[in-house]
Amino acid sequence: MSMVEATKNSETDSQLPLYWGWFVKPEYSSSFLSRSRKLLADTLQDIPDFLKDVQNFTHKVYISDILSHYTRENPEEVLHCTAMYNGVYPNYSPGAEEYSEKQVVKDSVNQVSTLHSIGWILTPRTFGARIKLTNDQLLLWNQNDTEGNPPQSAANAKEPTSPVTYYQSHTVFKENATDQDPDVMGNFQPTSGFGSKAHLTLGCSPGVAAVTTGYDLVDLIRLEGINSSEVKTYSLSTGGWLRNYGEGQWIFYPTKQFLLESTFLGYGSGAHGLEASFALLCLLCCSAIISMFKELS
Repeated sequence: MSMVEATKNSETDSQLPLYWGWFVKPEYSSSFLSRSRKLLADTLQDIPDFLKDVQNFTHKVYISDILSHYTRENPEEVLHCTAMYNGVYPNYSPGAEEYSEKQVVKDSVNQVSTLHSIGWILTPRTFGARIKLTNDQLLLWNQNDTEGNPPQSAANAKEPTSPVTYYQSHTVFKENATDQDPDVMGNFQPTSGFGSKAHLTLGCSPGVAAVTTGYDLVDLIRLEGINSSEVKTYSLSTGGWLRNYGEGQWIFYPTKQFLLESTFLGYGSGAHGLEASFALLCLLCCSAIISMFKELS
């Protein structure tokens, strides 16, 4: 083997995953997607002002068509919350290599933790779930929480796709809901500052990339801190509140939070990424099989 070939192989072996994040277990992912779509449908049915506004910016009349307007690029993939986006070798994001060498990151790989979904957002571009990270999860967080909307071309640019898809089960569902924490209940700015951009993308308008959900959430958090008392607020029949921040920007503040079991891993290119991707695939398959047998027994 020549020195050039050895160097190339060494570089390939040391490539980082495309990103690090928490991947929701399939049974929780399927259930939460269904729950979120039902909440959206019920709220559109119950609150005429909400329905009218969404009809205006989606150009859809029927609720079923509005639900179909917000889609996922690959509906079979489990939901995930990105903790750190590395980018593609050799053009890594600043700090990507240092992040991957952190002991807390190495210790957290393959570990299961719970993501706390405390609400939802809906904009003309995205439908997403708002995540409140725990103190331990914040140690892994490395996103820009103040980065709002970029130029439209950047928001619509697609991220490189991974060669591995994590399929969620269509037959096994699992849900764990509990009352909101006291500091979240009735708080119309339940997250801000470090970690507040954490989210799950549940759907996007045609031509909009999933990364846009984070930008929309950052902008909405900023709006939450401006003239909050003047924002139109509606009570939800399911419990909680819906608020209109103008220009099609809506936030749901439910009285329940949903607890989503998730695995922390890297996803994507490079030797480390493929190893982690394979490990996650095995974990998710085992989880789905175990749940299926429990359901049959």
